[in-house]
Amino acid sequence: MLSVLNSLQITRFEQALSRRELLLKIAEIAIENGWAKEGFAQALLEREEKYPTGIHAPGSGIAIPHADAEWTLTPGLIVVVLDQPVVFEPMGGQGGEVQANLVFLLLISNPDDHVAFLSALADFISDAGKLHQLRQPEGVTLLLNHLKQAGV
Repeated sequence: MLSVLNSLQITRFEQALSRRELLLKIAEIAIENGWAKEGFAQALLEREEKYPTGIHAPGSGIAIPHADAEWTLTPGLIVVVLDQPVVFEPMGGQGGEVQANLVFLLLISNPDDHVAFLSALADFISDAGKLHQLRQPEGVTLLLNHLKQAGV
């Protein structure tokens, strides 16, 4: 099992934010928790600009921003539920902008673990019903159970 679930934080933002504002806020959470090195915020912004992480999912927009493994001190996951969607560019440049209302900030120290996590998450986000539930407090438990069963 990957260690990202050992360091987990779930947060909700009610206010409207730009992508940059959101990424800076969640990078700050990662740094304050001791999960990422100083400089992580800039690395996160640069990577998102170069390799967008927005995903069009059934009934929801999702983003999975992350920085290179060298910026991670402790593997972790920050799940962000947004009351006001934040615009992300689509992963792979397909499908137009993504109105993300769920964001998963991934902190992984082993690049190979990134693929395993994305695979497990892709199974979960392909189900519109599960995504809708994720916006509810009990939905996070549903996601965590799915990731644990997938060995993440």
